[in-house]
Amino acid sequence: IVSKETTITGNIASPGAIQVEGTVIGDVECHELTLGEGGEIRGQIKCEVAAIHGSVTGELQVTKITVAPSAKISGDIVHEDIAIEAHARVEGQLIRRDAAQQAKLNLVSDETS
Repeated sequence: IVSKETTITGNIASPGAIQVEGTVIGDVECHELTLGEGGEIRGQIKCEVAAIHGSVTGELQVTKITVAPSAKISGDIVHEDIAIEAHARVEGQLIRRDAAQQAKLNLVSDETS
């Protein structure tokens, strides 16, 4: 958990869940991300499940994402499943990725690791 009034400069990676109520200046990679209303991320986000209520500046690569009315996203969203609620602000491209493309990306990623 990145609490309110906390700023982290640098990348964060976790195999589990991350909750951001403060500010992250860097990339975030995790299984599940919750970005609170007052939270802000300036960097790339890669995760399976994301609930965005705060501000994001950067690309999101997600399997499933929910964008809440309080959210402000400036960047492309690469997704399989997306829900954008009324009044959410999204500036960027919505790029649909199917499961077969994702599996291929994972294989390539695993081979180079």
